[in-house]
Amino acid sequence: MAISYNSGVLKSSDITATTSDASVGQRPDRRRIFNFGDRVAELVPEESPFFVYLNQVAKSPTDDPVFRYLENRNRISFTDRSFLIKGAVGTVSAGTSYSFTVDTAGGAAVEYLIKGMVFAVGTKDDTDGYGQALVRVESGLSHGSSDSSFTGKVIDVSAVSGSNSIADDDVAQIIGSSFEEGSGSPDVFSSELEDDFGYTQIFKTAAEMTNTAYATRYRGYAEEWNRIWATKLREHKIDIERAMLFGQRARVGGIQYTEGLVGHIVKNVSPVTNDSAFSYSSGSAYYRSVAQAELTYDRLLSDLEVIFDPARGGMSEKLVLCSLPVITFFNKLGSDAFLSASLAHNGAAALSGGATTVNQSPLRMNMESRQGSFGHNIMVIDTIHGTLNLVKEPLFRGISSGFMLMADMTQLAYRPLIGNGINRDTQVMTNVQAADEDLRKDMILTEAGLEVTLPESHALFNLEGV
Repeated sequence: MAISYNSGVLKSSDITATTSDASVGQRPDRRRIFNFGDRVAELVPEESPFFVYLNQVAKSPTDDPVFRYLENRNRISFTDRSFLIKGAVGTVSAGTSYSFTVDTAGGAAVEYLIKGMVFAVGTKDDTDGYGQALVRVESGLSHGSSDSSFTGKVIDVSAVSGSNSIADDDVAQIIGSSFEEGSGSPDVFSSELEDDFGYTQIFKTAAEMTNTAYATRYRGYAEEWNRIWATKLREHKIDIERAMLFGQRARVGGIQYTEGLVGHIVKNVSPVTNDSAFSYSSGSAYYRSVAQAELTYDRLLSDLEVIFDPARGGMSEKLVLCSLPVITFFNKLGSDAFLSASLAHNGAAALSGGATTVNQSPLRMNMESRQGSFGHNIMVIDTIHGTLNLVKEPLFRGISSGFMLMADMTQLAYRPLIGNGINRDTQVMTNVQAADEDLRKDMILTEAGLEVTLPESHALFNLEGV
């Protein structure tokens, strides 16, 4: 018998069997790599809702396992454009120029403060109310130092007592610009985009069975391989879900780990544990740890006021991943429950003398259940500030059983590695066993990461005691 030698240039038909060979076990897919892509996300979507949403609405391939991205906070700057005065200026008079210093602690940017800008310095007095002094910038800032000094002329002061005295940490708010007739063009400023990076992570899950077991017919599942394989696909998807939630960006020993949204928050933000309001910090998400009984409608609405502030980026709608106890918390009907207190609209109150009146309190929040687009049941809460789409997250259990994660899907991206004609998104590699092994081994592989932009668009609540 003549021995045929391959030239070294192989075609796919040289490696895998032809269709006519289908009778020979699994040979047509022997050593074949199948791009599984979106199909894995369609498996039991309620088990891994975060991955499903990322895969369906926030997929953005990367051609570099260290992917970089830009963040634009101009919206915040232009809407707010306020700063603190450092050091007391004292009593001021209209028409007089004074030296001002901007407190740039915490990285506050004031590039927009150019000659011709007008700002109001306001003070609040419990007795006399609100007053302000108007100031026009007369000279530019001295950049490159921790504090920026400039000269400003006081235009006018209000008649309210004390409004003509500018103190340390008084808030100055830009209210436009003003130039004289026939003047030339103003100075210019620009704000740079901020950049950050993330890592892709390699996920692998394998299924293995001896050929003897593969050939055996079993009760329940005649083909045991199909049962095992279905389980492994779900296992792989849930592993990605966990990483996208709890992972923390790192590179150790040549192995990369991607960022998870919860992992990012708990790594970078300390939780608010008292009744104080959320405060904005550029690049920082919001994190509150609160006892179940203390998360009242009023408390939540105050937090949503900050989270949904249109000046701080993001959308007026959040995907809210909740543990099962948190979902239960929002649906309880007891007299002291969140739902009862939030939806109360009519009631009778006794007045002195025995008379009664009907309290026509407005419906403060609309709650309803809907069927989501990707196979989830969604509890929708509409508030004056924005819409919360609550979805059960079964991976929030144990130490995370009180979690409620508000995610802005416009500020998240699922980044599978795809480049140079190679797709590293979820794929199946068949028959990866060694050549001399009498068994079948298939592998599921995904290389992808999570991109978290504008962290201040996201929030984590931990309801203690649910």
